[in-house]
Amino acid sequence: MRKELVILSGFLGSGKTTLLRHLLEHCRTRKVAVLLNDFGEIPVDGAILRQNGLDGGMVVEIGGGSVFCACLRESFVKALRDMRERDEDLVIVEASGMSDPSAVDKMLRLSGLDGDFDHTSTICLFDPVKSLKLARVLEVIPRQLASATVAVLTKCDLATEQELAAARDYIGSREPDLPVVAVSHGRLDLAALPGRAARSFSFGFNTPETRPDAFSVDRVECTADELAAAREQEEHVLRVKGFVRARDGIWFLSDTGRGIEKRPDTAAPVPLTIICFQGSAESVRNTLQAGNIL
Repeated sequence: MRKELVILSGFLGSGKTTLLRHLLEHCRTRKVAVLLNDFGEIPVDGAILRQNGLDGGMVVEIGGGSVFCACLRESFVKALRDMRERDEDLVIVEASGMSDPSAVDKMLRLSGLDGDFDHTSTICLFDPVKSLKLARVLEVIPRQLASATVAVLTKCDLATEQELAAARDYIGSREPDLPVVAVSHGRLDLAALPGRAARSFSFGFNTPETRPDAFSVDRVECTADELAAAREQEEHVLRVKGFVRARDGIWFLSDTGRGIEKRPDTAAPVPLTIICFQGSAESVRNTLQAGNIL
């Protein structure tokens, strides 16, 4: 019997890890394997899951880009081939926020894995504020919607009615037949999701030419608050997430699209990843160094 394959897509900071944690907590009747794909060289989300005691069975981490790009496609196929030998019946792929999963069915077919995996859904998470703001300048976001079987509006406890309506209008203008559901705190019932048929595309948006910049930082010369303030001022930065040693201790930082989530920690299992617009990493690093942040 084929294993069910579910893709979690959505832009950086749209809430995929929070939703994944909820799914793992509530899929108690299923044996679940998870493939975590972080854009940074060192995956962050696996460390977060382990801190919460939610490995959820088999967890495979692939960092350094999108698993749907030629640069990591072989790693993705190898991971799936390893998973088909195990007894998990559900495989959830948390894709990088810059991933375009539109060619996943072609990848399965060309690798011969379509006989082992049944790609049932691609769930596109959409932040009513950040995703909507960047959808007009980053082609990957509408591509994520185009390949989705359902769109999930996240952080609805934080969004206004006007923001939610604007997000629904945008999604409807791009994908009129795409079902849209709204959630708060990642609380999603996988079994009750509506959905359109999975779409097949002959090519994906992810190529080396569309790859954004990224670099990692494990230590800064300032406090966590000063680092968070510096990130807010840097318009070229798309996302920060991970652990960093600051002057006032070890902190976990995550750019939520509505500010910086910040909490103290006792260890730094993975460094802070900073993802920037393509070609801007050197400029961002120089600005942080000039501001005595790095």
